[in-house]
Amino acid sequence: MSIRSVVRSAVGAALLVNAVPHGVSGVQGRRFPSPFGDPPGVGLSPPRVNVAWSAANAIAGALLLRRGIRSRSEAVGAAAGAVAMAVTISYHFGDVLAGGSGLRGLAPRRVGDGVSGPPRLLVKATEPIATALAGRRWFPLWAVLHHRGRKSGTEYTTPVAIVPSVDPALVLIGLPWGRNTNWARNVIAAGSADVTWSGAIQSTSSPRIIEPAEAADLAKPMFRAIVARMPAAIVLRRSPGSDF
Repeated sequence: MSIRSVVRSAVGAALLVNAVPHGVSGVQGRRFPSPFGDPPGVGLSPPRVNVAWSAANAIAGALLLRRGIRSRSEAVGAAAGAVAMAVTISYHFGDVLAGGSGLRGLAPRRVGDGVSGPPRLLVKATEPIATALAGRRWFPLWAVLHHRGRKSGTEYTTPVAIVPSVDPALVLIGLPWGRNTNWARNVIAAGSADVTWSGAIQSTSSPRIIEPAEAADLAKPMFRAIVARMPAAIVLRRSPGSDF
């Protein structure tokens, strides 16, 4: 089992789920939102475009899952990917077809060069999944970060996605909502944090916010393009003798 195989299972299952609404609408001869509409994801596309988009998702998903589900971790990854995609598209398409703008309307508010935080509705939709799976030995996609409020002193636990690093002494976490992410500011203020990952609790220290280019250099090749697109990342140093 590897993080790569779990990610592959999650993405493959998500693509198969995404193929369903486009394919059903297409074969019924109905116009339906697609990435090729105007605006993308909101504007309605002709049935043939949706059929083609459904086929592309189905083929890509089938290729990612062509080796099958061979471990508990991969099964959990596939289930999480499928459920997360189902929750996301059910909200998006439901809102769009009711006259709204779906996920485009949930864009986070920007403050200066940073981003204030993730859309609250998206957080509420995915938080139960992340909380249930994060930190488990058999689900290495997510970890749990333990931190304390820099002003309140309240203890918090936050699900985070650890980016595999080329340096085993470092813990790398992307910040898709920017360097002003609240938990990241708490960790920087404290100068340390505990991380539960793969069933083990690990102490870390010397946290620092880094730019996308440095994060990409630290990430393993498969994940470089992902962190390079994020506005920032945080890197922490593992305590000596740690094993996770």
